[in-house]
Amino acid sequence: MEYLIKNAVIATMDKEKPFAASAAVREGKFVFCGGEKEAEGFVSNGAEVLDCGGAFMMPGFNDSHMHYLHYVKSKLSVDLSGADSVEDIVRRMKAALDSYDPKSGLWLVGEGWNQDYFTKGVRRFPTAADLDKITFEHPVLIMRTCYHVGVLNTKAMALIGLDSAEAAKQGDFAEKDSFGNPTGVIKENFFDDIKSRLPYPNLETLIEMMLKAQKDLFAKGITAVQSDDMKYAPEGEAYEMLEKLKAASVDGRLKLRYAEQALSQTKDELDEFFSHDFDSFRGGSFRVSCVKLISDGSLGARTALLKKPYADEPKTRGIAIYTQEELDCFIEECQRRNIPAAVHAIGDGALEMCQRAFASAKAKYPEFSPRHGIVHCQITSKGQVLKFRDLGLLAYTQPIFIDYDMHIVRDRVGDELAETSYAWKDYLDLGVNESFGTDCPVESFDPLRGVYCAVTRRDTNGRGPYLSDEAISAYDALYAYTAAGAYASGDEERYGKTKPGMLADFVLLDRDLTKCPPEEILRAKVLKTFVGGECVYSAK
Repeated sequence: MEYLIKNAVIATMDKEKPFAASAAVREGKFVFCGGEKEAEGFVSNGAEVLDCGGAFMMPGFNDSHMHYLHYVKSKLSVDLSGADSVEDIVRRMKAALDSYDPKSGLWLVGEGWNQDYFTKGVRRFPTAADLDKITFEHPVLIMRTCYHVGVLNTKAMALIGLDSAEAAKQGDFAEKDSFGNPTGVIKENFFDDIKSRLPYPNLETLIEMMLKAQKDLFAKGITAVQSDDMKYAPEGEAYEMLEKLKAASVDGRLKLRYAEQALSQTKDELDEFFSHDFDSFRGGSFRVSCVKLISDGSLGARTALLKKPYADEPKTRGIAIYTQEELDCFIEECQRRNIPAAVHAIGDGALEMCQRAFASAKAKYPEFSPRHGIVHCQITSKGQVLKFRDLGLLAYTQPIFIDYDMHIVRDRVGDELAETSYAWKDYLDLGVNESFGTDCPVESFDPLRGVYCAVTRRDTNGRGPYLSDEAISAYDALYAYTAAGAYASGDEERYGKTKPGMLADFVLLDRDLTKCPPEEILRAKVLKTFVGGECVYSAK
């Protein structure tokens, strides 16, 4: 297949030729990008013509950190987003009982509540006592919007063996009342373990659901993702899942460019990962791009690790998932094997631990230079941002996070630290490779929301700005959502730019995102999405 693309406004993400008007595609790759008359010389007389009608064209969006399988599984859950109180959560979950089939073997699961959005009653986490009002008979789990905190009813606690002894064993990961009894609130690693053991459809069904859900991403112009899925696969089947995704990519069913960020939370899990050949899962457009680690929790749940106590809850600094020694060992092992590690770190305390670990590992094995990075890197000091450059670390950031966080960050961490956080422009000015994503399903995977927040430093209702000096240009925001993401996964020679030799992954939109007023970014519409030259979505 070959065709000529003409009458387009092309933002190429190629710094040597940032804009063009035409391109030529042959066998799924760009063979030319530039002027229309020149482009005609790169296709035969019988080539198809794609007349874009003046539409804006850019490389397909790359979400550099999300949880695709979790998004797919969330379609089976009760939507609790926007709940205004604990009572509202209980009401929604009770209503879902009407369609709940206990014979399915599944739990009754709800997702997306956020106590900071409660407008009625006390802003608090629900507890088992609240969820028992829904049902005593069936297991219930509700997940906070950050997915670092969950709440179980009494039936669910009984099924997993969460009693006072187990709660004591779990420490900070299981909340307890004054008598040492579990309240039903579970956090971080313990919560992740529970999620991995939940009954869900079998792996074959989940894979088919993942393939079907590609259309959702294509409709938003997303052609590539970097996804953390290992804990969302059926228990004991994570590596089989990777094999099936590779096979689906090889045979063309998985068209999405897919890089797995392989979560390994314990030494045993890391050892299991290293027992496989790192490149053995590569096939088609599927690959494992890095080891994923989690070093702290979330800001909204006050489990992100700060160096000082929370301004609005002085009794806690958050939760450290690892000791410094444990984190050092994990990062050192990745460095020794020349395999990238991407570490979830939100608080400045977690950032400091991660940067110490990376510095130590690089000093010990300087002969290797894997592309290590930190995911989220939200609460930072100026010095920590500088260390990204000095240590050569990637920054996987999610600009959509300020849609919520800008309204709580000063309360959570205080004015001084809030003034140096979410420093997206600083990373770019320092030459740090900063790639954008959404952490979906924590946030919607719609990339235009993130572009808008990065450009305006406002929330999606126009409130703000928050630290307007950290706003970046629309072109830079699009680069972070395309070429920078490809670099982060090690695919910068394959896609992420509109230039000869690159895969023809691109999207057409109804307005020029680099020139339209910022408030129009949220109103932009995806017209068509192409992967490898094939149209995988059309609005008409």
